[in-house]
Amino acid sequence: MRTVVDPAVRVERVTTPEQLAEAFAVRTAVFVVEQQVPAELELDELDHAPTTTHVVARRTDGGDVVGTARLLTDPAHPGEVHVGRVAVAAGARGTGAGAALMRALEEVALAEHAGPDGTVTVLLSAQVPAIGFYERLGYAITGPVHLDAGIEHRDAAKVVG
Repeated sequence: MRTVVDPAVRVERVTTPEQLAEAFAVRTAVFVVEQQVPAELELDELDHAPTTTHVVARRTDGGDVVGTARLLTDPAHPGEVHVGRVAVAAGARGTGAGAALMRALEEVALAEHAGPDGTVTVLLSAQVPAIGFYERLGYAITGPVHLDAGIEHRDAAKVVG
């Protein structure tokens, strides 16, 4: 799957160990180094679950991966998915890479995990400084602020379909 939004960035579904390593490198740079999340909290068993889909945003001019995100699904909850670990390298923020990642995961969610009514509810936990980004993509922010890895978050949801 390749979703092109900005001609300088393409989104790819992760299918190889090399792509997954590239995704983990971006997450480590953003969450562990930049935001000081403990490494043992950043990478988890869900990263390797068969129900998890990872995507990466890659520059078309040099092939560097500049962003990543993952989609968690639970067969016991058709029509509902959770997006997480959305990370864009500092130098690529504001380029559309994050929006491209989100659109790609929404497409996967709708195509592969829609409920009986043909829609899918995409849930996520947004870092408070990123709330505006998710609102611009159509997410409704819900619930109070809560801490995740010491960082303030709020829940968000969007029905796609």
